[in-house]
Amino acid sequence: MGTATKGALWTLASAFNFMAANLLIKHLSTKLPALEMALFRSAGGIILAVVAWRAFLHLRQLQDPRGHLVRAAVGAVSLMALVHAYSSPALPVALVTAFMYTRVLLVIPMQRVFLGEGADSRVWVAAGIGIAGALVALWPRLMSIGTPHWDWSVASLVIAAFAGAGSQIAMRRLARTNPASVVVAVSAILVSAIVAVPASTVIVEPPVGDLPWLVGIGLLSACAQWSTVRGYKHASPAVLMPVTLIDVPVALAAGYLLFGEVPGLNAAVGAAIIIAAAVYVTSTTDRRPSRVRVAA
Repeated sequence: MGTATKGALWTLASAFNFMAANLLIKHLSTKLPALEMALFRSAGGIILAVVAWRAFLHLRQLQDPRGHLVRAAVGAVSLMALVHAYSSPALPVALVTAFMYTRVLLVIPMQRVFLGEGADSRVWVAAGIGIAGALVALWPRLMSIGTPHWDWSVASLVIAAFAGAGSQIAMRRLARTNPASVVVAVSAILVSAIVAVPASTVIVEPPVGDLPWLVGIGLLSACAQWSTVRGYKHASPAVLMPVTLIDVPVALAAGYLLFGEVPGLNAAVGAAIIIAAAVYVTSTTDRRPSRVRVAA
């Protein structure tokens, strides 16, 4: 199995977990403040580290402290902005999902600038094809939404896209020298400390019945981050970001299996395009030798 394929499999695991966490956030958005849900999401890494206690033992292996601080800063901004966007009643999930796919294109030049890792034309082609497939799949829903008025919710969506792309770059940098458990544990501690400040002004006592969902948000997000870091040990963000678009066909499959929702023609065609783009970028990358060595 090639390194890009290994990275793609970890990225798929991350996409599954992030999708589930975002759906839970949308489910609780009418009951709890966005910042409170962001705090639970960021704290998931601490919960995971407590369960997998060896992660704390690995903290003595901490490398690149400045990189961890950068990751925490952009990660906190991205998290708060994205949770706000998902919890906003003015922004449907389809619109937020579609706009966040701009990260795929943002990551490629950012990777070159901040990491010195280039991406050839095949990565650009795969990214373009993948985004086109996502838009085809989501097109009927997007056409029924209309153009939202510019407000803080829309601004938070733009901020989330740019900060989210920066967070992917920071995780790739950290993955070169740190175990995945260390990256997730340190990120959870630092991001939670940052998010706790604004969250403390709006936090409310959650209903007892919602506590399992909040814990689920935290654990799913932590598992997603851990899977992302593991993926970046095998391939660059530019190569793996088109693979993240696979959450569209995954969501369609889940809708069919769980709720009996039969995908329409647009959804089926878009899903096929996304899968083709992911297979293309993975297979072509596996044919080229990797020159980047990262920590195990």
